[in-house]
Amino acid sequence: MFKSIFGRRRKEWIEKVKVEDLEKEKLHIDNQIQLLSKEIQRLERQKKELFRQGIGKSEVEKMLLAEKIKDVDAEIRMKIKEYNSLMKQRRALSNLIRLKKWENKLKEKGIWDKIRSIEPEKLVKMLTEVEFKEETFEKNIDKINEILSSEFATIEMDESTREIMEMWERVEKAELSPEAVEEKLEVKLSPKEEKEEYEEEKA
Repeated sequence: MFKSIFGRRRKEWIEKVKVEDLEKEKLHIDNQIQLLSKEIQRLERQKKELFRQGIGKSEVEKMLLAEKIKDVDAEIRMKIKEYNSLMKQRRALSNLIRLKKWENKLKEKGIWDKIRSIEPEKLVKMLTEVEFKEETFEKNIDKINEILSSEFATIEMDESTREIMEMWERVEKAELSPEAVEEKLEVKLSPKEEKEEYEEEKA
């Protein structure tokens, strides 16, 4: 995505790029995120329906359905990975737009030259990790300086056929309701990812 923004003038890219172009790219990413979100919801419904089909069925039929559930679950995880990647790109764009709007003030503070000296890919990576909480420039000088360093990691979780089989058994013994299991089957974002999504929506 950002290669088209860098262009051939890599050393001058941040000077040349226009806020309007960044906002257009951000809108394009928003549309992609919405489509992905709808697709994830559709797959979640499909997974729940497969689980319901297994209630009261033979073990052989359940094993086949369990494999189908795992296939759908794997597809959901791939979609969520793509979703998270787009959310990071969106955050980088939002922060880059803010920096461009603050360009003159950053030059006055002597910070702009530091930003210009950073390799484009490295700057974008940093902009995915910093979080501006206020719109005003003065309240974000420290945050802007933070883009020079900070890295975070994310982890993923997965499910097994055994867990799905156990959930069927508990539903059939009336230990769990189908609705409770459906909630357990949902692939949820981590608290950090939920917070990032919320902050992005506010930005």
